[in-house]
Amino acid sequence: MGCKCPTRIDHRDYILGMIANVRRWVDSVAGFQGRYLRWESRAVRRLGGWSVPRRWATFVLLPTLLFCCGGTVVGVPAAWVLRQTMEASRGAPSPDAAADSYLMALGYNTEDGLLPILDNDHQDDLLAEWRAYRKAMDNTSPAPSRLDFGALAVGQVVDGRAEVTTEVSATWWGTDGRAIAYSSEEYTWRFKTREDNGWQVVSVEAPTWCGGYVRLDACA
Repeated sequence: MGCKCPTRIDHRDYILGMIANVRRWVDSVAGFQGRYLRWESRAVRRLGGWSVPRRWATFVLLPTLLFCCGGTVVGVPAAWVLRQTMEASRGAPSPDAAADSYLMALGYNTEDGLLPILDNDHQDDLLAEWRAYRKAMDNTSPAPSRLDFGALAVGQVVDGRAEVTTEVSATWWGTDGRAIAYSSEEYTWRFKTREDNGWQVVSVEAPTWCGGYVRLDACA
């Protein structure tokens, strides 16, 4: 009987086949990674507007109740959800940094980075107040270009709490976007903050927008 040993061509075909299989596996992993990154990006944007209590209720309390009652929970990367929730409850490094972030977000009309500096126990209420004030600004004819403020004064820290005050004015740019067309009077803003894994805003005493920064007839 003749020997059926693999020839050099057999070895080459075998190696080429292995390489092709590895490439297909790498492509499938890369495709999965791309889909996951796209999903994570969409999820981050969606979760960005959720307060910490809502996240805990959705991803911790509800799945726990379903599990205890024998229900089925659709899988979500638990570590990722926990990380996003913890980051949303992490405050600023100092009381004035928390107040600064609040005013910057309000002045430039962006909620990015806002939730982490809002007190965890009152996030929904504080976010609603922020949005209501911003809506009043947007309904002004014309709407302001930004808020301007200088140094933020931090009061004495007592039991992990501190008050922050600053003088804030509203600015309207000219039609060319360069020169300042109008700047309002300065009004005092007061922030009560507390330290809880970072400094967060507990309450805000803001001057009236309509009838304060702008005339009543300028508000829609």
